[in-house]
Amino acid sequence: MFVNAIDSVKESVRPMHIIRRRFGDNAILPDIATLFFVNEFGYAITSKRVSSILKASANAEQLYRAYLQKRSELKHDESYRFALKRLEKDMNLTQDSLIQIRYAFMGCAKGNIRMECTPHPKYDLALLHFITDDQFLYKEHVTFAEEPPKQGQTVCRIGFSMPEFKNFRMNQDTDTIEFSDVGKSGSSLFALDGMITRFLSDGERTFGVETTNAGPVGMNGSPLFNRNGHVVGMQSGIGVMLLGADIRMEAQNREAYVDHGTMHLAVHTHLNVIKDFLRAQNVMFYEA
Repeated sequence: MFVNAIDSVKESVRPMHIIRRRFGDNAILPDIATLFFVNEFGYAITSKRVSSILKASANAEQLYRAYLQKRSELKHDESYRFALKRLEKDMNLTQDSLIQIRYAFMGCAKGNIRMECTPHPKYDLALLHFITDDQFLYKEHVTFAEEPPKQGQTVCRIGFSMPEFKNFRMNQDTDTIEFSDVGKSGSSLFALDGMITRFLSDGERTFGVETTNAGPVGMNGSPLFNRNGHVVGMQSGIGVMLLGADIRMEAQNREAYVDHGTMHLAVHTHLNVIKDFLRAQNVMFYEA
């Protein structure tokens, strides 16, 4: 059903590889996100999750380096352990604190790369602009649908569901996690269809598209497209619908509370929100 559509969209879609490290632990936690290009000039869109990672990376690094500097100034005497614990408490560092975050945009550009990120002021959407002195590595850009999607329409999305890459390590000499040339460096593209169940509004405008078949978190930033391969939205999150509960009469006249559970749905940023944001940023895009 979506074979040709996927072929027309997939070369515009790229992964963002992410690695994290917690305080007091050298274990490396891999993660992934998705983005897609909207024109040939290095402009791409993704979810706000990516823009938050960029900011968190800088903040975590600054905090950890400040901690290391202050730790080096402690006196190594009988009070050292107490002073160290007090320092960790003062800087709010616990075992759950992220102290290092590294990321790599795969297959986007090469050379000396600079990247600008502009998050939407309200909705789950961020604009990325890759600037390079060499060349872009993506082969295609998406085409947006002229008309918004309709309820009951079957749509598809493609992105990166799992962090399959293994090319990272802990550099003990620099006390830093980093990407390396050893290990699997790629992640496979994942496709998932669904039917549009409803549209989400906030009183100001229709901002979201809900579909069946929730995609993994790594697919946030994935293009949502119709059978013609024209983009009608972008996956931005997962919604949970409570199916309710009731009380039923069972054998021996006992009442039984029956929980019907939950349904997981995919939430997408609406086509019109995306196009309005691109226009506001003076970014060219294509429609069909």
